[in-house]
Amino acid sequence: MKYVGILGGSGEIGKRVLNILNTEYPVIASYHSRQQKSKENCKYVKLDVSDRVAVKEFCKQCDIIVNCAGASYINGEIVARIATELNIPYVDPSGETFLEERISDIEGNNIFVLSSGYFPGMTGILISYICEYFDSIQEISGLSVSEEIPSKSAIEDFILTNLSGFGVSLSYYDDGNIKRDERQVFEIIKNKEYRFENYLTIEVEKLAKKFGLKKANWYNCTFGKEITEKMQEAVISLKVSNDKNYCEDIINEIREIFKKNFDMNRAFTYIRIGGKGILDGKETYRNAEISSKCSSEISAIVAAYTVKSVLQSNLDKGIYYAMDIINNEEILKDLQKFNVDFSISEVNEQIGDDEYEEGIL
Repeated sequence: MKYVGILGGSGEIGKRVLNILNTEYPVIASYHSRQQKSKENCKYVKLDVSDRVAVKEFCKQCDIIVNCAGASYINGEIVARIATELNIPYVDPSGETFLEERISDIEGNNIFVLSSGYFPGMTGILISYICEYFDSIQEISGLSVSEEIPSKSAIEDFILTNLSGFGVSLSYYDDGNIKRDERQVFEIIKNKEYRFENYLTIEVEKLAKKFGLKKANWYNCTFGKEITEKMQEAVISLKVSNDKNYCEDIINEIREIFKKNFDMNRAFTYIRIGGKGILDGKETYRNAEISSKCSSEISAIVAAYTVKSVLQSNLDKGIYYAMDIINNEEILKDLQKFNVDFSISEVNEQIGDDEYEEGIL
């Protein structure tokens, strides 16, 4: 029997990963301050993830590790190296390029699966699913928006990953080149208008190259001036002084701004991916949408299915993203079990310029 270790098992993502996996695997989960009682098929252990010796002792009990303990930018490399010493696969709902670069020297010594969360993660799975539908894919265009109050660790992770180059702002992929586009796009989603800007992520660029796309746009919902300025302040502070205490104060301020501006009665998270390509000799457009009340739920689904994919397959050692190893159709088919809405729409005729204008969703 394989034992799954979940660091941060009492957090928003970790506790949901646990609930998905402990029906199939025995789970060992850590908590820090919020005490948890062990239950059937799940053993809880109090743990400080900054204590390397304690983390190693925890990992020794496991056959695979999922790191949901705060910002991966801070502890991801340490846990990934401990997992490598013990020869157990490492799964990270975050990770992205910064962690890939940090562990490049041990890439051939273990199995690492990064970007196994909501964004990047589910976004890459959805893009892959759309691209694989066509006989020949030409373009993709996607967006995401969340109307929810992020956790402190989610804000921290966003700030820290932006220090290492999460993507290229105000830019899109154009037939092998990165081009700048500062235009804003306005979309009405769930009866509210949102403002979006181009943001070419590493994940989207990887997929554009993999599928030979002529064009790929990703649109991020803008945070608004007040939050954006606070985010920039935190990034600059860390670059100049690496003052994490000052950064924590800003993170608390950012959460308060979210609380002030967001109505929790309409909390939701939403992803939409559109693809344009050739199917049965005709130019066709396909649209995929995912909606849930909580982005942590989607992150947990992807992380849990990543664990199952690793344990059920015979992967070579190396660095992967969740979209590289998960069965797209299986995870999308199962979303309804977790109260996540998934829908597909198709147009089986040539799409005119008015319907699919360049740079506009």
